[in-house]
Amino acid sequence: MLLILGAGAYFDVREHRIPNWLVLSGFISGILLDLLRSAEVLKGTVFWQILFLFCFKFAAASAVFFPLFLCRMIGAGDIKAIGLIVAYLGPVAGAAALLPGLFIGAVWSFAKMAAKGILFKRLSYFWDYVKRVRQTGRFTAYYSSARDGHEIVIPLGLCLFLGMLVYIILLY
Repeated sequence: MLLILGAGAYFDVREHRIPNWLVLSGFISGILLDLLRSAEVLKGTVFWQILFLFCFKFAAASAVFFPLFLCRMIGAGDIKAIGLIVAYLGPVAGAAALLPGLFIGAVWSFAKMAAKGILFKRLSYFWDYVKRVRQTGRFTAYYSSARDGHEIVIPLGLCLFLGMLVYIILLY
């Protein structure tokens, strides 16, 4: 998983996206690892149980973060990386591994906006966005690359990778 997240971080920094083929390879390797950990792997029903459970954890984590994608606050690849983390580790350990990465992303974003002198502008824009959503009841895109450029974008894939490293260091 760390290899998949590391490669995802690399692509996210270079191309502002995490490729689907990388997520798919993480998905397949995660299922294979779960099968190898199972003592009853030769039974046909165990395969389907493991496959279903892995897919369910991936889908549930992705569903939790999907509204942030709909608002264009995070990318689809970031959501898939989050889904992989939770599918590999389970909900409790997955959340513990996600928190440091999300914290790193929040601090980085805050510092980047402050350094560029746009912190209050972006906070004001966010507040206006929240008010507009409350008034209209419709979610629209918060971020638009045509309007906002890439100066405020941070590679969340890198933050998730660093968060996983923090989780591993603290765990062992």
